[in-house]
Amino acid sequence: MKKIITLAIILITGFTAANAQSTSTASQTVSLTLQNAINISVTSATGTSFLFDDVSEYQNGQTNANASTFLVKSNRPWAVTVKAAAATFSGPAAPAAQMPSTVLGVRLNGGSNFSSLSTTAASLTSGVRGSSSFSIDYNANPGFNYDAGTYSLSVVYTATQQ
Repeated sequence: MKKIITLAIILITGFTAANAQSTSTASQTVSLTLQNAINISVTSATGTSFLFDDVSEYQNGQTNANASTFLVKSNRPWAVTVKAAAATFSGPAAPAAQMPSTVLGVRLNGGSNFSSLSTTAASLTSGVRGSSSFSIDYNANPGFNYDAGTYSLSVVYTATQQ
């Protein structure tokens, strides 16, 4: 009987040893350090030029709808402001009158009211984290107060995380 038990133990041990698999594991921690990130870019700018060549245009102004499209990418909610880079347009030399930045208005595309530009930033739009685009309209209304010539003004759009 001892021989049978010993033989059974040897067979079971041998069978278990023959089918045993060797394994080993390792683990490690991976960390991601995320910083706040935001970017604003112009993706289309087809309406940034105006041509005044008719009295009714001087009298009523002109609107360029969907003048520019912007793309904001941010990992946090954001807001965009707009302002003129200078108080006046650059243009013809003296004695021509300087054209103030307030001649140009901006609004979100399809909005109801234009905001006249000044060197003080004005709120334009806001959004949530991710990638968002928006378009703007321009309205220029110089009236009859300025000499003929080309006038230009830089408009500054600033995206800020909230």
